[in-house]
Amino acid sequence: MKNKMLLITALSVAGVMAGTVTTYSDRATFNAAVGATTVEDFGPVYRFPISTGVLNSATNLIVDDGPAITPGLIKPGVTYSVPIDAASSFNIDEGVGFVGGFLDSIGSTDLTVTFDGPVRALGFDTNVVMSDFSLTLNFISGSPLVLQVVGPTSVDLSFFGYQSDAQDIASAVVRWSGRSGFGFALDNFTFTDPGTSGAVPEPSALSLLGIGLAGFAALSRLRR
Repeated sequence: MKNKMLLITALSVAGVMAGTVTTYSDRATFNAAVGATTVEDFGPVYRFPISTGVLNSATNLIVDDGPAITPGLIKPGVTYSVPIDAASSFNIDEGVGFVGGFLDSIGSTDLTVTFDGPVRALGFDTNVVMSDFSLTLNFISGSPLVLQVVGPTSVDLSFFGYQSDAQDIASAVVRWSGRSGFGFALDNFTFTDPGTSGAVPEPSALSLLGIGLAGFAALSRLRR
């Protein structure tokens, strides 16, 4: 597979750059760029429905079909959530090209992924079941970045990775394509350590200006 990387600039409401996002279509290249990650495989078998609409490391839930979801099944650091209504369901599923369990919804439901602290990078595998989709990256400051993604055309899994130049990704939203009746379908969700790994975001221009003025004032007092 040919490695693909794309730089995208995200702007804040005030026009100040919030970050630059690099996208990846190859997991090995992504891993080499971002360093240590956590990979969530959602367990080996189906479990559905997730009637609460919320899945994280603390979830303790008996499901209608499959073994119960117990605390620790899902790795800490992320909460996966969807709005639940009569027309949709939230599941750990299996089959259709995915190995073991994968996370999906049946119906027009968006997946919100909220990190325990800001991360520098995230990624996941999907295939033609989800097809085209949109991904919204929400930062700790500045406007969200909305990416319209051309999805896979094969049942074989394809990787989609995103890296910010700062540790500032607070959450992400995967928006359904409406193909095959699935809202979303993904596996091996990958993320860097919340709040600890990667570079610390650089101070804003206003912060730098304030530091400079404070230093100038201190120097003036010393001279006097």
